Amino acid sequence: MNFRVFVRTLFFVAIIAAVTFTVYANMAATDRNAAEDSTGQIAAVNTETSADAGQQQKSGETASAEQTPLASASKSSANQESNASRSYVKEATVIKISALGDVALGQDHRYNNTDSFDYVFDKQKGNYDYFFSNVTDILSKDDLTIANLETTLSTETEKAEKYDIGNNYWFNGNPLYANILKAGSVEIANLANNHTYDYGQKGYDATRNALKTTGVDYFGYSDVLIREVKGIKVGMVGFNQLGNVEQGLDMNVFKKEVVDMTKKLRGECDLLIANFHWGKEYQYQYNALQKELATLAIDSGADLVIGNHPHVLEPIATYKGKYIAYSLGNFCFGGVKKPDDYDTAIYQQSFVFDSDKMLQPIKAPTVIPCSVSSAKGFNNYKPAIAVEPQISSVLGKLKFTPSAEANSTSAGNSAAAGISAGKVDKQLMVILDNVVKDIVIDLRYASSDNIVGKPVYESNTAYLRKGTADKLNKANQLLLKQGYRIKVWDAYRAKKYQQILYDSATDKNYFANPKTIGSNHTRGAAVDITLVNSKGEELDMPSGFDEQSTKAARTYAKATPEQKKNALILENTMKSCGFLPLKTEWWHFDDSEYKNYGFLTIYPEEK
Repeated sequence: MNFRVFVRTLFFVAIIAAVTFTVYANMAATDRNAAEDSTGQIAAVNTETSADAGQQQKSGETASAEQTPLASASKSSANQESNASRSYVKEATVIKISALGDVALGQDHRYNNTDSFDYVFDKQKGNYDYFFSNVTDILSKDDLTIANLETTLSTETEKAEKYDIGNNYWFNGNPLYANILKAGSVEIANLANNHTYDYGQKGYDATRNALKTTGVDYFGYSDVLIREVKGIKVGMVGFNQLGNVEQGLDMNVFKKEVVDMTKKLRGECDLLIANFHWGKEYQYQYNALQKELATLAIDSGADLVIGNHPHVLEPIATYKGKYIAYSLGNFCFGGVKKPDDYDTAIYQQSFVFDSDKMLQPIKAPTVIPCSVSSAKGFNNYKPAIAVEPQISSVLGKLKFTPSAEANSTSAGNSAAAGISAGKVDKQLMVILDNVVKDIVIDLRYASSDNIVGKPVYESNTAYLRKGTADKLNKANQLLLKQGYRIKVWDAYRAKKYQQILYDSATDKNYFANPKTIGSNHTRGAAVDITLVNSKGEELDMPSGFDEQSTKAARTYAKATPEQKKNALILENTMKSCGFLPLKTEWWHFDDSEYKNYGFLTIYPEEK
């Protein structure tokens, strides 16, 4: 063979071999990638989502919309950069729910029409926006607002027979009033209460039809609701402990219904809210049955429990990481022209889900204190954002202390009312041991170990202004470094209790007359305290608590050296943290800013 021909032939063979190898290699790579994808070793997703499942979404952590994308750690750093578009990440979905108390869009028509709900609506000449106008801006910024609709919306005139003899009311409103909810950005109505059947089955059906026509969803009794929000299925179920016409129920049967309905709905949704109509009217503390039903619902799958019926606020509590709002009181309530209690609130809870629709640990709610009326002395059925001292009154009844973050959020929502974050933070009343760490609470007036010889207070819960509590926390932290802790003998003292103490005192100079001078305890800006050691034992001090003699004076003239030393440790620490010591009582300290806090006459649970 000619040498040139041989070389040329060899060259073409080499080219064909190279091309064949390249094609085969590409086919093999494609098959390998397809196999990897099919086994889930590599999953292609959009890198603009927010948190990596393997790296950032650890057990117990809450996903955040602000989290930045993280590449998968399963590849080398070089491969991470080249395969960024194939990294698997988790994204957070936040569902914000607002809950309101009792909403009665109507009235009992046996009573005088003047200043009634119908009367006010007629004066507004069909303006549906009027009633929720002070809070619509807040409610429009959530994902769902739920209200307990405690009214029939119908043209029915035949009342149902009710079983609470002598204490019955029948509430009815124009079916067009459903537009009030729509205008106020209330998307969901709970119907499981003791007034939606006030005009029988026909009235109940008319109410559902009015809501449906207006575009407001509802749930309650056998009607359950699943509403999809941002791809999350939100389930709602409502129960009425009283019976639809207040006939009472067999509690064993009722509890089984709660369990069965809640468990069934739990399997059909991602987030479950249970609403209960329960408890006793005008009671500020939930009872054992309410607690049992709430825990039963959560054990059966509820993520939030909302309560109604008492017409006043009851405490917020937690169980297994889930929140219970035992009673949110009245809100826009046409059933009363002149309420005894104007305190109410907007309860807001945010729920965070990862991209697998798994609910993350639930953080504390936001509470926006409100008044059921924006008028003084009567109900104009137009709730408004509260200002002090009502803010403190609302939070006290709920036994809820907002975090600094929640305060800022609430203040931002309440800007129209002129509430700044700083002002709300200092002015609000707080449960003392929620703010001051490692403190001992031993309210002497909640026991018999006091000057009266019997309990004066109804509970051992201590309250103070947030500004005062912060100063006390600072003092306690300084004392902890020295091996001591503060024990609180008295903090906020309601005016009625101040009167009892003043009347009981043999020497009136020892207790301020609440009718003339008033005590800084009633401002929530004074404390009576002593020191305990690391074992919890009280230090030896110049006198006992409330001793009405010169031994209690800060001259320490009759104190032993040890007693004087201990008293001065306490006195000097408190002074350094912004407190003013009272000359006649070594245990009493006033917040140096006490004049910034007014006397409280309606807090907590006072009328």
